[in-house]
Amino acid sequence: MRYDSLKGGKGMLDEMTHTYQEEPKAKKRTPAPIAGSLLYLTVLILLLLSSVLTRELDTDGSSYYVYLLLTQLLTIGLPTLIFVLWGKKDIKYSLRFGRTSLAEILLSIGMAIFGYGVIIALNLLWVLFLSQFGTPKTSTIPPIDTGKNFLAALGVIALAPAVLEEFMFRGFIQRGYERGGKVISILLTGVMFAFLHISILSIPAIVLMGILLCFIAYRSNTVWTSMTYHFTNNAIAMSLLYLSSLFMRFLPEDMEGVSTSLTDIPYEELVPALVAWGVIGFFALLLFGACLAGFIMVTRGKQAEVKASMAKAKARFRWTDILPVVFAIVIIIWLLISEVIQMVNPAPIL
Repeated sequence: MRYDSLKGGKGMLDEMTHTYQEEPKAKKRTPAPIAGSLLYLTVLILLLLSSVLTRELDTDGSSYYVYLLLTQLLTIGLPTLIFVLWGKKDIKYSLRFGRTSLAEILLSIGMAIFGYGVIIALNLLWVLFLSQFGTPKTSTIPPIDTGKNFLAALGVIALAPAVLEEFMFRGFIQRGYERGGKVISILLTGVMFAFLHISILSIPAIVLMGILLCFIAYRSNTVWTSMTYHFTNNAIAMSLLYLSSLFMRFLPEDMEGVSTSLTDIPYEELVPALVAWGVIGFFALLLFGACLAGFIMVTRGKQAEVKASMAKAKARFRWTDILPVVFAIVIIIWLLISEVIQMVNPAPIL
């Protein structure tokens, strides 16, 4: 009787031990939310330090692209890799190296192309709003006026960020936040992505784009689709800059003094432009919606795989896990407020 009791107790203990060991085994390949938050804060600090260093260096011409590529590798790529290896995580799972299909890739390209039309329309309204308070600060890159510079821009400004940022955000960070569910992981990662760009000029558009990229990666269970969208979006921007520089060669030399502020454009010229872009944005939105619907359809067969992945990753999500992100966002908001103050009341050039 006593032996049976001890045997039963031993069996219960074995079962409890097996259950305890099974849970970490199912989750050990998943990045922890706190790790994603610390990675975000680390990358922000490195980016700010690199921006200080940039002011002291002469990075004009081709040296700009070399320096920018090295900066991206050291501030985004290397920290992400270190966090994955340091935590002994499964690289394939953590960075979302899932399978994809030609249909998913083509629909991602379609969404990026038509989505760009929507982004331009939204940005036009946002810039018009900001222009009521001053001239918004735009990012400065060397002129893309030669084929060589265009190819360099495609590689360094379009491709490199698409690869490195997708591995960081849609890979490591979003994977970690999936422990709290798909809604938290998609929304939080998308907003974090937008704020890391530290630009008041593009915040609304990048927030929407960041959330969309998170949804695309989640829905297809692979980073290759969001990376394709990201690269296509960046490539369109670089192509438009290159084409505009070619177009400027045919303009008269006395066009140099033309104002770039929307508030200086006569009302009778501004209204037709807004209407035209509104129409373009509307039809672009319809075509984007068609591509998105198609994307949802072609990824329908992956949803069992996605749900199984989420079930393994799901665990208690503590809000203390995002304290490093809160600290990072406070820093970014302070920088954005400084940018707005400079825009409204620019310091005199001495």
